[in-house]
Amino acid sequence: MTRGKEKTDKCFNDMQNAIYVALKSVQSVMINDKHCFELYGFDVLIDSNLKPWLIEVNGSPSLTTTTEGDRKLKMELLQDTFAIVVPQDWGSHESKYGANTYTGKSCGNFNLIIDEGTQEDRKKPGLKKGMLPPLWK
Repeated sequence: MTRGKEKTDKCFNDMQNAIYVALKSVQSVMINDKHCFELYGFDVLIDSNLKPWLIEVNGSPSLTTTTEGDRKLKMELLQDTFAIVVPQDWGSHESKYGANTYTGKSCGNFNLIIDEGTQEDRKKPGLKKGMLPPLWK
């Protein structure tokens, strides 16, 4: 059964919201070190009404492969991850050695959900100083 672009877009937006809320709920206990990064695996079930349900979050998702499609997916994931963590200018003399200088809003199949380092969303009416707008609905 075809649901259409509007329903599909809502499903993806709802998945992003679930991921955002999950990460915000554990933000205070996550390691925040500029010298390392973490890759999380989010298992999401989509029901017949295109409603996503967050099943679990894996702190160390498996990168072993069982099929050619699985291998291709995980190789692209690793390539995109390293493109963000070690951007092309990382080793140049003009860059800040070891600093994450990636400024893109997307990379491969990664899309930035929210950038808490920017001020543009914080200027919306009704938000108190230092608050972020709610992404969830």
